[in-house]
Parts: sequence; structure tokens; C-alpha cells
Amino acid sequence: MVKKRLWLVILLIVFGVLMISCSEDTETTYTVWTDSSTYSEFLSQFGALSDGYYVSIELTNIEFNQMSPSLTNEYKHEWTEKQIHDWFIGRGFGTIEANKETAWLLTINHGFIASRSGSIVYMILK
Repeated sequence: MVKKRLWLVILLIVFGVLMISCSEDTETTYTVWTDSSTYSEFLSQFGALSDGYYVSIELTNIEFNQMSPSLTNEYKHEWTEKQIHDWFIGRGFGTIEANKETAWLLTINHGFIASRSGSIVYMILK
């Protein structure tokens, strides 16, 4: 009788631990920075970008480390894949382009994407 109760207690504990571990949110997050600027500011720093187009650039670790001192917490986010995808959709990317650029950004160490919409340029950096 004591052995049955002991096994029942052990099974209940194991079941409880399994239920808690299954309910935890384990979705991966990525550190990204987002910003926007006028096209004239972007043009003076990076060069031309046609209206309605975007450019994606993979950065080396050295390039990213050179940029990192200028990055502030003001535009820093810990986003999930869906949040990054939604950022692209919110900036006028179609579903196919948003899927493609989200996947690309998540598979590289560091990257930069700038998208021009009229006189505004939207940027995301990982």
C-alpha cells in the first residue's frame, strides 16, 4: 500500500513538471534595432535607394562591432520571428518579400535592411 502511494506521488510530481515545462514560452527572440530617417539623410550616409525598393546588406562581425557603439537602447528590440515579419509587412513589404527577408535576417549573424517609401527610409539591423 505504501509503495503504491509513493509511486502515485512520484507520478503526480512528474506529471506536474511536464505540464509546467510544456506551458513555458520558449520562442526564440532576436536582438534588432529599427529606425527611420528622411531619404536625404540616408542618401548622404549610404547612397541612393530608389523609391519603393529596399537593400539588404550582410555585415561582418568587424563591421557590426564598429557600428555597435552608436546603437542605443531606444531603438533596440527583442523580437520573435513573427514580430520581425510583422515589421516588414508594416513597412509595405509583400508577404513573399517579408518571408524571404525575415528568413535571411534570422540566418545570418548581422545584417542591415533599408526600405524606401517616398521621402522616408525604414531600417532594421540585426
